[in-house]
Amino acid sequence: CYENKGHPMPELSDTARKLNELKLAAATTDYHKDSGNADAIIWMGRRHAYLGHYKEAVDIFSKGIALHPADARMYRHRGHRYISLRCFDKAIADLETAALLIKDKPDEIEQDGLPNAKNIPTSTLQSNIWYHLGLAYFVNGNYENALKAYRNCMKVSTNNDMYVAVFSWAYLTLLRLDRDTEAKALYYSADGKAEVIEN
Repeated sequence: CYENKGHPMPELSDTARKLNELKLAAATTDYHKDSGNADAIIWMGRRHAYLGHYKEAVDIFSKGIALHPADARMYRHRGHRYISLRCFDKAIADLETAALLIKDKPDEIEQDGLPNAKNIPTSTLQSNIWYHLGLAYFVNGNYENALKAYRNCMKVSTNNDMYVAVFSWAYLTLLRLDRDTEAKALYYSADGKAEVIEN
């Protein structure tokens, strides 16, 4: 779906670009030491994506899925980058698969590739799966399924940063569905004094 489309590259400062390039080089070295290692595959894919190499990232995660078909992380990350490439149907398929793979399993912290100022991870595997699934449905115009995903995300959002992010999308989704009363109730349920780390 992305072969004939141009996609904007992320705007990075020279310092950020150089740092990301160094981290990609390190991730590539780790990958070549053990190309079947799931963590090495994921980090090489993530590092490519941070530089805007979305197609390369998708290819890397696809190889990861071939080697680790039951690893929800592979589908979560490929789904995320399908969103970056505006391949929303493919993103939904991957993220729905990831959601099935995490069912009845404990959640896990997902380390940030671009740490915040306090170097405290603010998301988990499950919250990222539901968040990005909601986003893919939202931009595809399927607001009912987006709302379901966001509500699942709120259930597993264990810190203010993640909760505020998904709360905002859930509110917008309710407005798109013309469910203004529910949107207003959600709005007034928020803790206006909640402190967030990132934004």
